[in-house]
Amino acid sequence: MIQRSWNLDTTGLGYLPVGFGSHHWTIGDEWFVTADDKPHDALAAALSAVPPSVGVAPAAPLVTVGRWTLQLYPYLKGESFEWGEFRSPEHRAATLRMVREVHRSPVCQARFDTFHIPGRAAALAFTPGEGPFGARAADLLAGCAEVLRSHFGRYDALVRDALKLRDRMVLTHGEPHPGNTMRTRDGWRLIDWDTALISHPERDLWLLEETEGALPWLLDLYRLRWRLNDVAEEARRFTLPHTGSDDDAFGWTILRDTVNDL
Repeated sequence: MIQRSWNLDTTGLGYLPVGFGSHHWTIGDEWFVTADDKPHDALAAALSAVPPSVGVAPAAPLVTVGRWTLQLYPYLKGESFEWGEFRSPEHRAATLRMVREVHRSPVCQARFDTFHIPGRAAALAFTPGEGPFGARAADLLAGCAEVLRSHFGRYDALVRDALKLRDRMVLTHGEPHPGNTMRTRDGWRLIDWDTALISHPERDLWLLEETEGALPWLLDLYRLRWRLNDVAEEARRFTLPHTGSDDDAFGWTILRDTVNDL
């Protein structure tokens, strides 16, 4: 598929067991291939917005294979990081500079934030799928049903107010955490742009714990959405048949810890 779609020599193709929810390969030290379980059009709209000064755009048209969308990138050499705390004040400051530049960029063809949380219905009316985590997820969600409904109600109220402030919306990355940054010989870069949307600056700023120029209640909105989205996404996972893979086990940890922290 890679050879046919992009006319590339696939000698040296190797799978990288990194990340969560996506699949990655390298082709020697020249190309990096990613497969995302996202619709082609939505992903293409997000990736069309990548500012070249701080991001890395696909090097070829996207390719659809079943429910997966393949992307080809130039292979970046440099220091990469993981989800979690920033390594240093310099790392955080560099990320904030990139985020501010993104917010000043043209919105291009990126889509507007709809504030929809996929899997919300699964979280609120859970039916377990066959697999090792289905029953556990059912017990967990049943025990916090009222808390979840309350949080979703608060989220809906915040969204209604946020939609009155469309004039504040800008291009946003969506997940500017340390794991989506790299330090290359040409400087710092933001990677993984599949989450790019036109939204409020606070969509990025809350992850950086940055308050300058931000509205506190909008920071609360996006912080809450992140947590509810984790609950909904992993609840939906366990409504389906699952095998107990490493991704399933990690998804269960996310679901359990997020629910217990609400």
